[in-house]
Amino acid sequence: MTTGSAGMFRTIGFNLLGAVTAVAGLFLVLSGALAASVSDSRPDGVGGLAKGSIASMRHQIVSDVALEKGATIPLRDLPLATRLFSRTPLDPAAQTYLGLAAQAKGDVAVARSLMNLAVRSDGRTLRPRIWLIDQSIRRRDFGKAIEHLDRLIMTNPARRQVTVRAMSLMVRDPASHAPLAKMLATNPSWRQEFLYELNQQGVSTDAIFGLTAHNSAQAEVIFEQSSLLQTLLKNHEYERAYLAWINFLPQSALKQVGSIYDSGFANLPGPAPFNWQLISGPDGSAEFSRPKGLTVSYLGTTQTVLAQQTLLLPPGRYRFSAVASGRDEYNQLVWTITCASGSEPVQTTRLTNLAATRRKYSTVFEIPGAGCEAQQLALAGSPGEFPKTADATIETVLIEPAA
Repeated sequence: MTTGSAGMFRTIGFNLLGAVTAVAGLFLVLSGALAASVSDSRPDGVGGLAKGSIASMRHQIVSDVALEKGATIPLRDLPLATRLFSRTPLDPAAQTYLGLAAQAKGDVAVARSLMNLAVRSDGRTLRPRIWLIDQSIRRRDFGKAIEHLDRLIMTNPARRQVTVRAMSLMVRDPASHAPLAKMLATNPSWRQEFLYELNQQGVSTDAIFGLTAHNSAQAEVIFEQSSLLQTLLKNHEYERAYLAWINFLPQSALKQVGSIYDSGFANLPGPAPFNWQLISGPDGSAEFSRPKGLTVSYLGTTQTVLAQQTLLLPPGRYRFSAVASGRDEYNQLVWTITCASGSEPVQTTRLTNLAATRRKYSTVFEIPGAGCEAQQLALAGSPGEFPKTADATIETVLIEPAA
């Protein structure tokens, strides 16, 4: 990054939010296009162009307004830019140059009109887009700033991640929340990346919750919320993930929150991983029964997980219990609890001698004091000596403190 370029971006309106890192991020997004904006139209440079030609004038003006020239450029070529504009009024470089000249005279309204013309003439042009973002943020017109940032992501896909990161810093100003939520409701291509960045920056769970759709009846929203929570878990931010999950639940489901959520398999609302994930595939299936219960079928061919849920049990001794009925000649169905950072289960409860009449299975286990901040509760099928189908109905699963 050149000194002039860094200076340019330090002066734009992001500093009103205290987001200096966003300025640097925006420059990184744009810097990859600098060389192309100056030289691609004429690889031989200005020396290979006829003096006084439109191509020669444009080459000079494009060079003058390149982002690498810094925040404030000398306007010594104003007559040249005016002449280029008169001959090619849709040229974005000429429009940009004259817009900067208007700003220098204090006529921001004319400057804004010319910068808008420039981005309409060429949606990929960079300096006028940045100018418009800056002006929008200075006026706290976050809706317009977000529109321009969205276009910036579309027209500069190679650097979209850094642009999204820069945009996410606007959340520091509460005035940005409503227009951001409105844009996110349109499901832009960068939506999940944006929410991920909010978590990476440690934005409050309340702010993220306010920006994320809460209609848990929609499968895409459930997936989005689950992705958000999984990101936090991968970063070992277990308590933040659980708090975010609690916030996603409707009021009516909060009374069901406990060591295990939806312990009676009533298909309660809420995203994974702190709610049940039922897995169906070629080796088995799991589905909710009506009105309650879990029905599983295992084909007995390969090891497979049929249902799972992430838990956050504090260190201590517990009793796991399950009430089930069914048919499993080889005792292939087993409940396990495994530390997120481990591989061997801390609890194993095999559903032995399943029968048509319900029976209770119980195991005492212990969560160690370190290295097991999160756990995975899973119902799995483990093949016996020969492939044999196992079927079961699980009525309830419970985890309670043990003496």
